[in-house]
Amino acid sequence: LDTELQLDRLKPKLSRRVLLLQGHQASWHRELAVTPGTPPQCHNLTAYLRDEAEFKDKLSPVALSLRLALPKGTLGLVLYGDTLVQAQVRGGHGGDIT
Repeated sequence: LDTELQLDRLKPKLSRRVLLLQGHQASWHRELAVTPGTPPQCHNLTAYLRDEAEFKDKLSPVALSLRLALPKGTLGLVLYGDTLVQAQVRGGHGGDIT
């Protein structure tokens, strides 16, 4: 599966307020191998809110999205279920997206 996580996706790339701790990027992309009989894969990612002096918008929610797709060139396979999951987080304390 081709997977992509976007943090603060409604903001332009250079003004995103939330970044991943590892790499300090607002997105994460991986191709995950899924084969019959293998256990589910889990990836824990830690994100942080940039210092409030670095951005002006402190009121709008932070929009997150996770997209799943079959790699290009995959013929004869169909991906069932939700292929795009979106959520918003409002100020205060952090939250978990599952």
